[in-house]
Amino acid sequence: MKIGIITHYDVHNHGALLQLNALIQVLRTTFDADAKALQYDKNYDFLGHELKAKYVLSFQSVKIYLKYLFQRGIRLFLFNLQKKKKFENFKCTNTLIGDYYSDCPKLDAVIIGSDEVFALHTGPTPVLFGHGLPTSKVFSYAGCFGPTTLEDINKLNCEALVSSGLNKMQGLGMRDENSCLITKSLTNRSTTLNVDPVILYGYKSELEHLSAPKLSKYLLVYAYETRMNDAKEVAKIKTFAQQKGLLIVCAGFYHKWADKNINTDPIELLRYFKFAEMVVTDTFHGCVLSLITQREVAVKLRDNSNKLLNLLQEYKIEDRIIDDNWELSKIFANKENQEYIAQEITRRRHHSMEYLTNMINS
Repeated sequence: MKIGIITHYDVHNHGALLQLNALIQVLRTTFDADAKALQYDKNYDFLGHELKAKYVLSFQSVKIYLKYLFQRGIRLFLFNLQKKKKFENFKCTNTLIGDYYSDCPKLDAVIIGSDEVFALHTGPTPVLFGHGLPTSKVFSYAGCFGPTTLEDINKLNCEALVSSGLNKMQGLGMRDENSCLITKSLTNRSTTLNVDPVILYGYKSELEHLSAPKLSKYLLVYAYETRMNDAKEVAKIKTFAQQKGLLIVCAGFYHKWADKNINTDPIELLRYFKFAEMVVTDTFHGCVLSLITQREVAVKLRDNSNKLLNLLQEYKIEDRIIDDNWELSKIFANKENQEYIAQEITRRRHHSMEYLTNMINS
């Protein structure tokens, strides 16, 4: 059985590759499928001419990157250059990427997801909604609209593109309630709530074989380098770490204020979650990795509040939210109910595997 996956395979964050690898591993081990991500070209029309230029190699894009280098510094530039090499090696080693979708021979099925495949903030990409794929069987698994709302879809005049694609899909598996509601409004069809592939796969074997890093006890901060840089946020993190005698480690993203910045590939990142004393994050997959490694986590909501708040509610850890008057000492004073979280992971994983099995075998 040959299965193609349409998702974000070329972004430079660990969560995107971890979820892709997780879904591929499930398809290969459970269904004996030849599964790979299909290549495609993204549409960036909604970014505007200047921002769009950075995604196409040209004189204009060179100017943008030189400006980035000047503003952010050489250390961040070199850090990200090394990270890109690690990501490309990870994709190659695990054979994650297949053919360009329109060059691909007929497939038994194509899965749309996971991640923010239905988000429209960069531009409308038809293939993300199932259009023009080399198969008659298309369904979504843990698809997500991200920050895109129903109002956005209508305002951008994309309702026909989105609804026609969703209506043709065999099944509509979504990652969060907001995406379920949007899909229901556009199609009047039922949806299934799926766990993120990282939770579905669990990375149990990989985690068992990871040894502790040679570091003193540490607080792990996992946040994009463009975020978690507010002076007040940084000061509170530093004060808490100092009170607890913890090193501040930033893994995967570079923050000049951290005690230690560590460049990792996606699997290496799991090591730093597994052995952290506590985690501070503002990303969806930062929270997901904290769940599967049973780490106490504090979470800052930003423009990702739809999907992230839903995740926290599912596992009853809304009290981990960093609000306007937050103190890490207060958040970490209350321990998470790890027994309940483990039970919920098992229940939701089983439900999601049932959906995936039904879609593939139907």
